[in-house]
Formats: sequence, C-alpha cells, structure tokens
Amino acid sequence: MILSFHGAAEGVTGSCHLLEAGGLRLLVDCGLYQGQREVLDENRSPFGFEPRDIEHLLLTHAHLDHCGRIPLLAKQGFHGEIITTAATRELARLVLVDAAHIQEEDAKHAARRAHRRGAPSPEPLYTIADAMWSFDRFGRTARYSEPLALNDAVSVTFLDAGHILGSAAIVVDVCEGTTKRRIVFSGDVGGRGHPIVRDPTPPPRADYVVMETTYGDSLHRSLAESVEELWRAVNETLQRGGNVIIPTFALEHSGDPVLPSRRHPAQPLAGGHARVSRFTDGNLRDRHHAAPPGVFRALVLDPDHQANPPRDSPLH
Repeated sequence: MILSFHGAAEGVTGSCHLLEAGGLRLLVDCGLYQGQREVLDENRSPFGFEPRDIEHLLLTHAHLDHCGRIPLLAKQGFHGEIITTAATRELARLVLVDAAHIQEEDAKHAARRAHRRGAPSPEPLYTIADAMWSFDRFGRTARYSEPLALNDAVSVTFLDAGHILGSAAIVVDVCEGTTKRRIVFSGDVGGRGHPIVRDPTPPPRADYVVMETTYGDSLHRSLAESVEELWRAVNETLQRGGNVIIPTFALEHSGDPVLPSRRHPAQPLAGGHARVSRFTDGNLRDRHHAAPPGVFRALVLDPDHQANPPRDSPLH
C-alpha cells in the first residue's frame, strides 16, 4: 500500500490523494486550487502521476476544491471510473459547468490584456465542452454504508459526512495476501444539528486516517449560538435602516441564512419589520433553480435520497 498526496498538503485547497493498493491505483478527490495567483497557478502544474493510469476516482463531495480538476484529469487521459453518491454526481455537474464557464470568461479577459501587450493569449484551464465530456467518466453510484467491491482485494464504503448533500467519508478496505488494512479518508466533515444535511456517521476503527483539518485547531460554536449572532446582526442593521449583505459559498451555504428565519418564528425582527425582502444572486444559483423539481425534492426533502435513491428517482 502506497499513499501519496497531490493537493491539499501544506494548504487547504486542491484535495487529491493517490492510493496504490490491491493492484489498483485509486484517486480520492481531484480538487481545484483556489486562492491567490501563485496558488491558482498550481492548477496548471503536472498532477504528479499519469492520469491514464488511474482506474478509479472516489469523489467525497461536490465542492470545487474537491472536484474542480476532474475535467482537466479527463482532458489529460483519465479513462477510469468516477464513483460517488447520487447527490454528489448531480451537484458536481452543476459545479463543473459553472467552473468551466468562469475559466472561459477569465481566459477571454486575459486574452484582451495579452493582446494589448502583444503577448500570446492564454488558454482556459478547461472549457465547458471539457467539463461535459468528463461526465462520461461517472460510473457506479455509491450508497451510504454499503460496501462496493473494486476488485477481489479492494472494497470501498461511503459514509455520510454531514457536510453538504451527498458528502461522504470513504472507507477503503484492502486485503493483500494475508494482510488486511483499512484506511479512512474523511473528506470534509460537517457539524451536528444542521437543518438540511444529516449528522455525520462516525467511521469504523481504521489502521490509517487521512483527515481534512482546515479547522483542526478551532472549536466551533453551536448552531444555536451562530443563529443568535446572525439574528442580532440582522436586527441591528434593520434598526439603522440598512441592508444586510451575506457573501456565501453558492453551493450549500446560500441556504443557511434563510432557514433560521423559517425555523425560529419566535425570534421577531426588530422595529416591526414583519416583512423583509430576500434576494439571492449568482450564476450557480440560477442553474440550480433550473434543475428538475424532482431532483431538488430527492436531495433535500427526503435525506435518504442523498446516496440511496429509489430506482425510479431522477437521481438514478
């Protein structure tokens, strides 16, 4: 068993881990580097492995820093199988097309600047067509807590990570000769008591754990305390006659500020503001709202659909 790291090492974006075990080369996540210019340039660097040699990509969830280089991986020769939950598959399609659109727009702006300098025009990291082609690599659907055999020596089990819809920790069991080993990849782990996603499922005992630790040295306040802080800020702003602007991740977190107002009617807004207008802006939001209603119902209203949809579900 050989484990190597090709992203999110000494940093917090670009998650990409290569596990060589049981005669297979498995990739866990293939995320985009995000941040300052020198970090973004890492996206154009070689992966550190040959994409065509990867048999399976195990995807923990659909945030861009975990799935954003999948089109680039496919563009450079990956022909293996992407395995993930049903909800992650659907959300990743939205995220990757949106990311490709941004890549194309950024390349156009950079081309205009390059033209003025007489320099060659840069190419986008990948295009919408590249993103669409990479969807062909999505294969079997992982169901929470159900082992999935990759060959006679390796099986994987996806567990609910409670981070976003469809998110998972991945348990990899390897049997090489008489030696059995288990390695757990945590993915991003959510908190407890959130209104849409379920609490994370604790993983089993393992020989090795690869843990996302962006907030590993921090203690988070409770959800109730966070709601109180949000409500206090909104009330104070309305009392001054102002507007509240909340930048959020488009995927998952844009719904967080809205739900407390629906679930805490006992907390009235100050100054008699019984009616407050709410607006959500963003291209990804528009694409999400364009999804078939059955998909949204399957993902949110019935949490069991997140990784275990019935056979007639739009997620199958």
